[in-house]
Amino acid sequence: MERKQDGIDSITNGRRLPVLIFYRPLLLCGAIAILLIPAASCRKAHETRTTQPVAAAPATFTFAERIGWFQGPCLAISNSHLAQGTSVALVVTGEPQKIQPARILEPTTSATTCKALLPDRAKTNATPGVAFYALETTNVGAADMGIGIVEPPAAPAIADGLARADLLRDGQSEVFTSCATSEGIKFAVWTAKPYQGDPRWSGYDYLGYDMQPTCP
Repeated sequence: MERKQDGIDSITNGRRLPVLIFYRPLLLCGAIAILLIPAASCRKAHETRTTQPVAAAPATFTFAERIGWFQGPCLAISNSHLAQGTSVALVVTGEPQKIQPARILEPTTSATTCKALLPDRAKTNATPGVAFYALETTNVGAADMGIGIVEPPAAPAIADGLARADLLRDGQSEVFTSCATSEGIKFAVWTAKPYQGDPRWSGYDYLGYDMQPTCP
């Protein structure tokens, strides 16, 4: 026992113990630093992930509820919830086509405002789910006909006599057509080219008298 004690004393007297005491804090600091580095890195990565902006989903365009046909100051559309003042872009489907601004005034069942609701036409035109609205317009005559776009996401423009509008915001423009059947006017919206594939939307205005068909 005395020799062991002497050994300890000799180490103490040789000043080796202070050296061990000196390095212990350094070892502890190094261990703490090593633990803190990954923690800080994880926190930074988490902050980077949470602060990155989230891309908004592209808005959808519902053709059935945002497209209708019009005759004069009257719009027919499968949407009974349009508020007064809602903007509508009217594509007058003549040759060349024209674009006229309009606004929703009010729902209507008046045959005076809507020729499509005359007694000999209403049975065919006023089908379940179709609503009729009086329009506030400027340069639209009673005989003008065409397609109405409710709050278009992209403003239609005329190119080579045809109205075009990228309604789906996918880089491809929609085009608008009308043609005569034996008793009325058929309206349609197509992507890129008219009468190619299936239309995005179609509507029909029954006029109640014989006509020379022009539809392809």
